[in-house]
Amino acid sequence: MVRLSALVCVQNQDAQLSQCLRKLSFCDEIVVVADRCTDRSQEIARRQGAVVIDGIFPLESQRKAAGVEACSGDWILEIDPDELVDAALAWEIRAVLQMRPDGDWYDLPIDNYVGETLVREGWTGALSSRLEPRLYKRGLKAWQPRRLNAPAVMAGRPGGALKGAIRRSLGRDAGALVERLNKLTALAAEDLADAGVPARAADGLLAGAGAFMRGYVGRGGWREGRLGLLIATLSALFPLLAQMRAADVVAGRAAASAEAARIARLPDVVGLAR
Repeated sequence: MVRLSALVCVQNQDAQLSQCLRKLSFCDEIVVVADRCTDRSQEIARRQGAVVIDGIFPLESQRKAAGVEACSGDWILEIDPDELVDAALAWEIRAVLQMRPDGDWYDLPIDNYVGETLVREGWTGALSSRLEPRLYKRGLKAWQPRRLNAPAVMAGRPGGALKGAIRRSLGRDAGALVERLNKLTALAAEDLADAGVPARAADGLLAGAGAFMRGYVGRGGWREGRLGLLIATLSALFPLLAQMRAADVVAGRAAASAEAARIARLPDVVGLAR
């Protein structure tokens, strides 16, 4: 028997976590990485028999690495709390692993839902994606150090894509997509500040125009009607907002550093006064 571990990283998402974990009962083990959770995520995970790793992980790559280290399975299935694995996909995963898989890792399709509406076209990666390497042998996946969408580095032989898809819920309505954009651009801004990338509005505008055309025209977002237009527009805003917020992050860090230096000098100033 090939042992399969499910890996779920969570940050205060207890409302979604319970159903997500129930859908992973076909796995031999579930590992939940709880990153700075102040809700009931740990309680829910333990109640459903998961191995829970508590900690502070500023980077997405750190969360994933800690979770992989805790997994004991031969293979790892990576799932987010806002995602569900239906029975057909669960059966397909088990069948692939038991029949001497051709590859060392597999891509899994992702069906993105806004409310109960399946939005197939127009995704560019800023708000979501349609295909990701989520099923892999333990030790063959690593992540670059990022807070958001940490690029994966895969070793071994690719096995292609499975037919079944993960169901990802992006929120109840269009407003939830705007909230998602706000959260994601905050993380992207931190990454840009860490990398020392100059914050230029012109760069953000140019990248945004390219993202809009790529999503709405190149990837068929126009087929999705008003939601497709909204997704393309938010994808276009993503790089501009990330650049603008990165400038704020850099300024905030500089002010905090200057304040810390001022406080550090206070004992010397007091001593001279005496």
